[in-house]
Amino acid sequence: MSKRSASWVMLGACLVGGGAQACSSTMWPADRDLRYDTYPEAPKVWMRQVPGTITIRDCVGPDFQTSLRLDMPDLLPVGDVTYNGRVMPAYEASPDSALLAFSHQQFFGWAGVALRNGEEVPYPADVGSDGGAVFAPQVYVFSRGGRMRTFETRGTLTMTSVEKPAVNIVMPVRLRVEFPATTCPLQDGNETLQEVQMAELSTPGSTAREKVVAIRMNCGIDPPRARMALVDAGDAGNTGSQLTPTADSDAQGVRVQLLRNGREMQFGQSWDFDPGTGGVHDHPFTARYIRLNEPLKPGQIKGEAVLNVDYW
Repeated sequence: MSKRSASWVMLGACLVGGGAQACSSTMWPADRDLRYDTYPEAPKVWMRQVPGTITIRDCVGPDFQTSLRLDMPDLLPVGDVTYNGRVMPAYEASPDSALLAFSHQQFFGWAGVALRNGEEVPYPADVGSDGGAVFAPQVYVFSRGGRMRTFETRGTLTMTSVEKPAVNIVMPVRLRVEFPATTCPLQDGNETLQEVQMAELSTPGSTAREKVVAIRMNCGIDPPRARMALVDAGDAGNTGSQLTPTADSDAQGVRVQLLRNGREMQFGQSWDFDPGTGGVHDHPFTARYIRLNEPLKPGQIKGEAVLNVDYW
């Protein structure tokens, strides 16, 4: 009987030892996609805040010191903003992004502190009788005044403690804020080149009758930003500069060729359009006849091109 009793005592000791918990931390990242159909026109107006959570457990003992470091490598400082009486450094991802600010605070504990990108900030951990505490890092979104554009930013918030290294943790921070893009109606164009004599296209590769043609874009008061590409309507895989003849074309040995900025087009190749102003914008191209390496036959030659515009 004494032997069985000793066995039970040993089992009880193992259970107590296995149930002890070590000081630790867990986190819920500040990670959010936000979308706005409108936005405040006034500067530094609070729009939204995105929380993260850092929880420490079983850190029984006296309060201890932590250090916080915010690292958002693609953000640049742009002065300060104020929210609920707290002045915080403000940052931008681009000259037309919303403004961002960051803070850190403990639930039911110390007051919040503003976080400055790339700098360490001391912050005391006020643990409860169970050795636990919950912290709430925050990302604040403010208007910049005027139009804002979609952006995304990523980084980290690192919490460390010399006294309690078990709570060290790195929290990802990611925020994407979408705003409606400026879109611009395009005016269809229908241009006719002057008639050309066969003698003007006497050798393969010769060209004639150049004419500037333009597609007009009316953007209103807002500046657009877009990626554009001209494609051959008759052959989406055409990467050259000569338009595929339409079905009602009957001339042979000749094509309509398009140029941009004095160079032969490469259909399907994109370019960026960011004029910085609204209003009317013309996109000029040059059209001309070009002789092919085959016999000429009089008639009509037609081609169609489509300008694709991807706004952002």
